[in-house]
Amino acid sequence: MRKTFRAIAVASALLPAGVMADSADLTITGTIIPTSCTPAFTGGNTVDLGDIPAGSLNRDRQTELQNRNITLNVSCSAAAPMAIKVHDNQTHTRLPGIVVDGSDWAMYIYGIGEVAGAKIGGYGLRFGTPTVDGQPSMILYKQGEMANWDTPETATLVGKNTEGGNLRYSWGRSLAAGPTPGTVHTFPMTLVPVIGPSASLPITSEFALNGSATFELLYL
Repeated sequence: MRKTFRAIAVASALLPAGVMADSADLTITGTIIPTSCTPAFTGGNTVDLGDIPAGSLNRDRQTELQNRNITLNVSCSAAAPMAIKVHDNQTHTRLPGIVVDGSDWAMYIYGIGEVAGAKIGGYGLRFGTPTVDGQPSMILYKQGEMANWDTPETATLVGKNTEGGNLRYSWGRSLAAGPTPGTVHTFPMTLVPVIGPSASLPITSEFALNGSATFELLYL
């Protein structure tokens, strides 16, 4: 919640009759937040998929690489409910047609980089069971101007924000209760990386994967 306070100081003095004093306004602004929270990923914020032999890739169809488990941890100075938005910084490199957990919707597939103008593939983020102060919670979401929290449209995947989408995720004991306040929040996920058909990639030389996503923390 953002609040702005405007303060005007008025002083009086003895002045000769008919003389008007100049005045000045003092404006004070600031933001009062209920608590302070710090997000961090277990083991750091880089997922290294290691060296991937080109010979292990399928020539004419996608190849799903070994999955990686990641966990977003949020520690707060006082109990607070929260939500997250996920932004794909490499969305322009998503290879169309990539499928993760049966879905090829663009909002659920993140870009993983490109080489020589060729899109390498993509990845999905499969959510696990979040906890609040050690207690298991259910996934909640809102999109656009939704008034109430709901359960996600897909059973497994974390969607990313598209322009104007305003998609955010939270967690709580139930839909009726809504997001649960707590001091320690954990949001486990599985990163599911996928490489497109190798026939479309310049695999005569090595190249790097380059996925990047930003998790935005929202105070509720």
